[in-house]
Amino acid sequence: MNPRRVGCDGLSGMDMLSARGTDANASDGQLLARIATGDHEAVTALYQRLERPLFAFLVKILRDREAAADVLNDTMLDVWRQAGRFEGKSSVATWIYAIAHHKAVSWLRRRREVELNDETQAEIADDAPLADSRLAAADVAQTIARLMDKLSVDHRVVLQLAYFQEFNVSQIAEILDCPENTVKTRMFYARQRLRTLLQAEGIAGADA
Repeated sequence: MNPRRVGCDGLSGMDMLSARGTDANASDGQLLARIATGDHEAVTALYQRLERPLFAFLVKILRDREAAADVLNDTMLDVWRQAGRFEGKSSVATWIYAIAHHKAVSWLRRRREVELNDETQAEIADDAPLADSRLAAADVAQTIARLMDKLSVDHRVVLQLAYFQEFNVSQIAEILDCPENTVKTRMFYARQRLRTLLQAEGIAGADA
């Protein structure tokens, strides 16, 4: 195959490979700026970058893989439509996760599967390991992922964002559109509940 072969869009094969490499190296902000101009390749690149973590996040909320896939597609459609409205006050990922969370909660409300409860503020303890050091990191992650399904949707969301997506408290607050103290409160109760579930699994010394 001749790498200089010209494609239907006038780009050679080598040029197209170079464009893909450029997309891979572009920041989320750069891709979003291109999306705002109607760049289809940019939205494809951003979709491919965020698809797996965003899908996992939505599955944890919805507990329905088909629904998660639908919400993911709806989210990226909104990204395509609203890219020009992004003001840069947060990271692109935070902005997109906020869109996804809003759509997921709307889906749950339509199905009447979850009632969202307000929580009072609580004193937050310092972070501590979720399980004793005898467990390998991979085992801890698998155990937490399984037990998270037993938590309320609010608690699943904050743990998913904090532990699996590695957002900080301020970013989570922006995604969930709630005060940082509410995030901390939910994190506190979620960790307490996880500790109880881990202890019920026979994991000695579980702490949260």
